Amino acid sequence: MDRSTDPAAPLALSGVSAGYERNEKDRVLDAVDLELVPGTITGLLGRNGSGKTTLMRVALGLMRARTGTARLFGEDSWDSPAEVRRRLGYVAQQFASFGWMKVDPCLAMIGSHYDDWDHGLVDDLKRDWQMENRRIAKLSPGDQQKVAILLAVGHKPDLLLLDEPAASLDPAARRDFLKAIVELNADRGQTVLLSSHITSDIERIASHIAILHGGRIVCHEALDEIKDRVGLVTLTEPPWPPVENVLASQGSRHWVWNPDECGLASDVRVEEVVLEDLFVGITAR
Repeated sequence: MDRSTDPAAPLALSGVSAGYERNEKDRVLDAVDLELVPGTITGLLGRNGSGKTTLMRVALGLMRARTGTARLFGEDSWDSPAEVRRRLGYVAQQFASFGWMKVDPCLAMIGSHYDDWDHGLVDDLKRDWQMENRRIAKLSPGDQQKVAILLAVGHKPDLLLLDEPAASLDPAARRDFLKAIVELNADRGQTVLLSSHITSDIERIASHIAILHGGRIVCHEALDEIKDRVGLVTLTEPPWPPVENVLASQGSRHWVWNPDECGLASDVRVEEVVLEDLFVGITAR
């Protein structure tokens, strides 16, 4: 399908609730709304246990939502057709497949199922990452994750979901991986949802951020919009900024939309936003 004429969002979650216990009160996700704009890279941030992996599993149809809808290119993710599945790429936190195979035969086997398998991209990444043709089970966790990434990007998916994909990579490999994601996005308009604890990585490549906290997406904005319109102010005593303009607060620090329009005193200093600080402020509520 030509992505330029596809009207459906690559991923759209609406009112999604999900959990692993039967108790309805014990939900990991609670009324999550998230729609990805085609051709964007969205960094998914959340503290440990916030539900990032659960969100990925529901999005992929690996786990059924208790309430709400999860759609991939307009199709229900739980029962999506094969042509939709072929448009997806996924990297889990840990790779535990094909351990008995060597790297090259594994890539060749998976690649044989796709007419548009990108041999050039896969070969380039293998060379950049200095991957050896060894049994996958004998590889280090970082090298196993590299295999998972190659399997996920080789068929040029329209939607790539990455759950902490770079956590096991060394700094050089992580840099090459992030570069590859940016190039795929630029060359093919690929849509990416990238979960990571490394805010510098998110800030380096993401066009949008989505922050998951308390079972919900509490912030989903274009990163440039946040940098342009949000300022950090420190106020130890009233008057406080208008409540509707505050994106997050932590103690005396407040991240404020359009601080110039908040009627702050002239001596109040407005500082630039640091994504890591903003993330901590939002998730501290």
